Amino acid sequence: MPPVIFLSCLIMALVGVGIAMAGARMLVADRRLEARLTRLAPTAAEPDRTGIRLPRLLGADGRDRTTLERQLQLAGFQDARAVNHFLWLRLGATGAAALAMMLVSRLVWGEWLARPLLVLIAAGLVFIGARQALTMMASARARKVTAEFPFLIDLMLMMLESGVSLDQCFRSIARDEQIAVPHHGALIGLLVADLDRGMRYELALDRWAARVAVSGAKELAALFRQAMFQGIELAPALREFAREFTQRRVARAREAMGGITVRMVVLMILFFMPALFIVLGGPPVVAIIDTLRASAQ
Repeated sequence: MPPVIFLSCLIMALVGVGIAMAGARMLVADRRLEARLTRLAPTAAEPDRTGIRLPRLLGADGRDRTTLERQLQLAGFQDARAVNHFLWLRLGATGAAALAMMLVSRLVWGEWLARPLLVLIAAGLVFIGARQALTMMASARARKVTAEFPFLIDLMLMMLESGVSLDQCFRSIARDEQIAVPHHGALIGLLVADLDRGMRYELALDRWAARVAVSGAKELAALFRQAMFQGIELAPALREFAREFTQRRVARAREAMGGITVRMVVLMILFFMPALFIVLGGPPVVAIIDTLRASAQ
C-alpha cells in the first residue's frame, strides 16, 4: 500500500475514533443530566428511557412525536416505549424491504444494485406505508370503541338506576358484559385491575381515559370523578352526557357526509366531465373539420 493512502486511512481512522469518543462523552453527560432531572421531577421524568436513540432524520421529535404517540394510543398500544418500538420496527422493515429488492435484483438482473431506483422506491414505500398502516389501525379501533360508547353508557345507566354503585358497575361490566361491549369491557377490566392493586380512583380513571383515547373518554372520566368526590348525582349527568355524545356523533356523521359529497363532485369533474365534453363536442368538431376539408378541395 502506498504511504499516502496508508497515512490518509490512518488519519480518517483517528478522526473517526475522536468523533466516537466525543459522542460517547456527550451521551454520558446527557444521561447524567437526565438522572438529575429525574430526581428533581420524578413524575415527569418517567416517559422516554431507551438505550439507543434513532437519529433525528429517522426518528420523531416535537409535534411529530406527539402525533405518533396519539396514534399509537388510539391503536391500542399503551406501552411507554411504544413510539421507539414503532420507529425501530419501521426502520427494520425498511431495511428488510431494501434487502429483498436487492435480492430480487441479484436474481433477475445478475447484480445487487442493477436497479438502485427500485431499491429506493421499495424502501420508501415501506417507510411511508408503516405510518399509513398505523393510521388505519388507529382509525379502525377508534370507530369500534366509539360505536360501543352508547351501549356502555346505557348499561351504566341501567345499573346505576337500579341502585348499583359506580364501583360495582365497573366490576359487573368487566366480569359479565364482555360480549355486549368487548373493547370497553377489556378496558374497564384493566381499570378494575388498577383499583385492585391499590391505585387511587383519580389516577385509575385517568389511565382508563388514556387507554380509551377517543373523544369523550376524558369528559366521562371527569364526570365519574365529580360523582365520586363531589357528590353529584351520576344518573342524570350520565344521561345528559349520552345525549350530548349522540349529538356530537350525528354532527360528525353529517360532516363526513359533506366531505364525501365534495369528493364525489371532484371525482365527477375529473372523470365524468371530460367524457361528457367529448360526447357533446366531438360531432360538431368532426363536422366542422369535414366542412373545411370539403371547401379546401
